[in-house]
Parts: sequence; structure tokens; C-alpha cells
Amino acid sequence: MKAEEIIDLVIQRHENEDSSIIPICKGLHLEPMLNYTGKMARNAYWQYKKNWHKDRKYVGILDHKIMDPTGKMEHSQLLARSLGKVRIESIRAVYDGDDPFEITDNQEELELLCDIQCSLIEQEVNWGVHDFQQRTHFGYPEMNIDYMRNAVPRDFFLLFFERCNALIKQGMSVEESLRVVAEPQKEESLTAMKIVLMPPRTGSAPNVKLREEFLPYLRSDMIGGAEPWITPFLGRIERLCESKGPSPYFTKTYN
Repeated sequence: MKAEEIIDLVIQRHENEDSSIIPICKGLHLEPMLNYTGKMARNAYWQYKKNWHKDRKYVGILDHKIMDPTGKMEHSQLLARSLGKVRIESIRAVYDGDDPFEITDNQEELELLCDIQCSLIEQEVNWGVHDFQQRTHFGYPEMNIDYMRNAVPRDFFLLFFERCNALIKQGMSVEESLRVVAEPQKEESLTAMKIVLMPPRTGSAPNVKLREEFLPYLRSDMIGGAEPWITPFLGRIERLCESKGPSPYFTKTYN
């Protein structure tokens, strides 16, 4: 499926209060987290996020779990499993919106590529500038740096694939590329409540920049612009939010 088809199914599940899984490919499916039951909703208004999300009543309304052969998808594990097995050209095509099943007929690459596609979709659905998303640094109109203002949420994960693949082509092993690229970006996440890959950025809004070593690999900047995948669904999501009402965590925090 293309990304837009999967996003459509995620929204459908929430509209219909249907908790059935969304099968993607062998060993991979999505689990809708209905009625603000996911971590995106539960942790949206904690600590410093109280200021970030004070005008966002519906954070986490479209949350879903990505379940792959390892269990709950982890970005760092998926990155490590995919390097050397999935062509960077294939990952770029998925970033651009192509269907993984039309990109490759190699089963191992296909399964990993579908997993990567789901991780990009999760970024586009749950992170952004809208009142149902958690704040991201990619694509904020208020950003002073052009490439950050014009970025899209899915740029976050692709940066790691791009830079690791570039280092591997220069002669590094997969393990060494992960040590150089991924390990310094692992931090405790308030949202996930565990160690995760964090955006390779410096500074604070509105002056956030990418770390210099990652800047050549920002795909939206490389291709001259990219569109957020969530944009065509905004009217429909607004109606869903109005129907379901504000997050109980928003109400508890601010009222």
C-alpha cells in the first residue's frame, strides 16, 4: 500500500472505534490506540510539554502501535536491521510516497521497507503543527532557518538512513556507522518513557538547526521541498476531533 492508503485506514479505525489490526505485510501490522489510550496522548501534557501543547486539545487521537517481528517497533533496532539490506534508493522512494510492493520483489527488503514506511507514517501522523499532534522541529512555520521551516516530520528518521549509508559507502562497517551516527542521538524520551533516537538538532525554537554532519542528508532540502502526508486528511481529522472531544489528559491538565 501507499502511505496515503495506510493513513486512511488508521483514520477509519478511529472513526469507527474499530480496534482490529491493520495488516501491512508478513510479520508487520498496526494496532489502533483508540480513545486517547496510547502513549502519544498519555504523555502529551507532562512537564515542559504543558507549555508546548496548551493549545492542542486532541494530541494522540490517531495514535497506533507499529508491531513488527521484534515486537513494538524501535527506530534504532529497525535502522540496525535494515542497513546493508535495504537500498537507500528504495527508502527514498518510500519517503516520496511510493508503494513498497512496487519497489522491490526481494522479500527481506520488502518486509523491512514496509516497516520503514510505517515508521515514516507514524511521524507524519503523530508529530507536526496541528492540534492532534505532538510538537516537532521539522516543518514549523515559525522556524527562522529555511530548511527547518520547509522540512516534514518524516525527515527525522530518513536522516539516519542517509548518513549511515553515506558512511558505509565510504568504507565503514554497518556497526561503525551506527556507533558514529545513532549512538550519540540516543536519549531518554518523555513521550516514549525509554531511550530512543532523538532528532540531531542544536539550539531551541525558533532557531533550531540540524547538526552540521547531518545537514547534507535532509531529503526535503535535497529535492527542493516535500509535502506532509497528513495534509489531505486535515478536514476529516477535524471532524473526528469534534466528534470525539478533547483528550481527557488535556482536560485534566488545564482545567
